Amino acid sequence: MVKHNTQVGDMITIEKHIKSTLSPHNDTAETSITTTIITKSYSDADLSRLPKKIAKRIETFKPRSSQLDREQLESAQDPFRGFFTLFWMAMGFYVIQTWSKNLQAAGILFDLSFFRLFSQDAITLIISDLVMVGSMFFSVILQKLIAMGWIRWRYTGMIIQHIFQVSFLFIPIYWTFVRNWPWVQSGFFILHTIAMLMKLHSYSFYNGELSGWSLCLSDLKKEYSNLAGELKKSDNDNDTEKQEHLNELKEKIGQVEGYLASPAKNISYPNNITFMNFVDFLLVPTLVYELEYPRTEKIRPSYVFEKIVATFGTFFLLYVNTEAYIIPVLPNITSSLYNSMLQMLFPFMVNYLLIFYIIFECICNVFAELTRFADRNFYDDWWNRYL
Repeated sequence: MVKHNTQVGDMITIEKHIKSTLSPHNDTAETSITTTIITKSYSDADLSRLPKKIAKRIETFKPRSSQLDREQLESAQDPFRGFFTLFWMAMGFYVIQTWSKNLQAAGILFDLSFFRLFSQDAITLIISDLVMVGSMFFSVILQKLIAMGWIRWRYTGMIIQHIFQVSFLFIPIYWTFVRNWPWVQSGFFILHTIAMLMKLHSYSFYNGELSGWSLCLSDLKKEYSNLAGELKKSDNDNDTEKQEHLNELKEKIGQVEGYLASPAKNISYPNNITFMNFVDFLLVPTLVYELEYPRTEKIRPSYVFEKIVATFGTFFLLYVNTEAYIIPVLPNITSSLYNSMLQMLFPFMVNYLLIFYIIFECICNVFAELTRFADRNFYDDWWNRYL
């Protein structure tokens, strides 16, 4: 998910030669003026890519509504609003039909077998999830050490980060086997771990790249300062070429400073390496780390309440569908796998749509509203593109 994958080149020592013509009447006479040997952490090819990368970063996030948000559906130009309403009417009829069937067969609306399944070992699951999320702050400490110059991102920091990420993924997987959790708990814990791993990777490798450009900026400023000092003391005929080189350095410094700052220029590296900045990134509903995101002016309590009610309401439909049409026909010794899968095709499709709506429309919008995250384009109209 990380969009900024270009890493700064290895530290190399170069000796720069500036050639200038001694006399306008002499086309062959040239002299080589050797400047101070400078240690650089960049290359011209890296610098030439900066403007394009900055342009892409500016367009990454912008204020937008999600496809199925009420604001979109209230638009007269939205052709999908009728089918959206029809779907929820169909879900209401689906629940009424299920309740009627259960009352006739067993005298109850629904039993609690599925509830007992997903509530098993719930306290341990919550604690395990909190420990998993808390361990992510290791990357903040690592990035702080890199920003302070105690560790170089390439290659020491990268190796440490990769080792941590591998451990971050496989320890939770191993833990699900140790606890012998049912598929509900195991699925939630592993999927949450994978999502957090994506955030972790984006945060670490983007800031790691910025640390390299920060070193590049220091080298450019040092070279600029040295050359400016030489120009003040120099009275020879080569001042013009030195001045051109000085202007070139000034332009490159501006490019790097622009890349190290957010699009709105409100924050720049390494001022973003804080625990509060990382907490904010954990809460905003995106897997791509940026120095700054577009924000809404205020939090709308009524909108948050609406999405919370929609979350629990949709989960209730999910529960009824799973309890009535999936658990009773799970493969067992009395039924064939083929017949079980055939009977679960439609209930699984309904669950797929409900889970999609809960995660990407309800939960993501709740966190977006609470963090004032303005870009709500969590998904595109995949039903038109892939169906």
